[in-house]
Amino acid sequence: MLTHRVPCPPDRGDRIRSYHLLRALAERFDVTLAAVADEPVSDTALHGLESLTSQVLLSRARPMHRRASAARAMLTGQAITPAAMHARRLARRLVTLHRRDPFDTVLTYCTGMTGYTQALRAACPDRPFRHVLDLVDVDSLKWQRYAEEARGPMRLVYAAEARRLRAVEAGRVVPFDAVTVISAHEAGRYAESVTTEHRPVVVGNGVDLERFYPAYQDERDGRDPVLVFTGVMSYKPNADAAVWFARGVMPRVRAAVPEARFDIVGKSPSPRVRALGELPGVRVVGAVDDTAEYLRRSAVAVAPMRIAPGVQNKVLEAMACGLPVVCSSPAAGGIDAEPGRDLLVADSEADTAALCVRLLLNTDERAAIGAAARRQAEARYRWPAAAAPMLDLLDPTHPPAMIRTA
Repeated sequence: MLTHRVPCPPDRGDRIRSYHLLRALAERFDVTLAAVADEPVSDTALHGLESLTSQVLLSRARPMHRRASAARAMLTGQAITPAAMHARRLARRLVTLHRRDPFDTVLTYCTGMTGYTQALRAACPDRPFRHVLDLVDVDSLKWQRYAEEARGPMRLVYAAEARRLRAVEAGRVVPFDAVTVISAHEAGRYAESVTTEHRPVVVGNGVDLERFYPAYQDERDGRDPVLVFTGVMSYKPNADAAVWFARGVMPRVRAAVPEARFDIVGKSPSPRVRALGELPGVRVVGAVDDTAEYLRRSAVAVAPMRIAPGVQNKVLEAMACGLPVVCSSPAAGGIDAEPGRDLLVADSEADTAALCVRLLLNTDERAAIGAAARRQAEARYRWPAAAAPMLDLLDPTHPPAMIRTA
């Protein structure tokens, strides 16, 4: 299993999925994990990974190396994303292992790790293996959206990355036996924008229902009028959403509910996110030990992202906590939930504010939508069921010809 971030701790969207997939794989297969670490790895995290695998190979991704690799890729017509994640030493270690004891299957988690799969194929043509590429999201569409919103030279850079990633996602750079995405919605986007040659298999996300559970009745009754937004706040779509909501929506909310507060919860807030803490009724909380606790203390969760590919874990986690969610259409796109019953959807500042005010002032509606959200999370988003299609794809007893048409 190749992952572009160390899967533990599962404290952000990509790590949550890779961690729970790894746990599911470990129950059936002998797994070697190779990962790129973008920050120091604690002993606790490392021991947790070692308990799930036969061996763990890590490579530290250093910013200078990433920037140099990205620049070379851009100048030579390659996709930046895989180049920035590629470490020659880690690739050599994988090739050595494969020559000594060949892997039956390689699961490449996101396009960023395809360079390692390519290295294995090139170095060991006499040792074939099944290759499953988990795109999670159709990442090229995110870069295309960046290009549409950018100005100047970056518009060209983003557009080129979108075009080059589409070639990777279509299997023209590194062939695959099966490609997976996170939702039926993403599968449709893949067919529309990448290729119809491959039909992606949907391997959905789940949510940890034991960690994310509703507050008790007395805790709900004493809840302050807090709107909460969770996520890694250095990630551009999250940062953009926080700024949009704080500056455009909160003044409207506070005009109707003066005591309302907007809590921005998540590590690594960018400078423009930190600056939002100067606004009335806005609190930049930053990193916390347990996101679930902050969700249970809040009245309403918001997910106002303009760019929100795949399945938004922040929405699932809030739903599992029995919290009503007001989200944008893009954030709701990958969620199997009924708008108006399990969550509420709005896209303009005025409509988003109106829904937030309505929920803050109506405890019965909050309770009804929160209860429906929890029921939907329990019915649709349990991890064992979500991971099952991936386990079938990776099973070496299933011939590759079968999984290409899955």
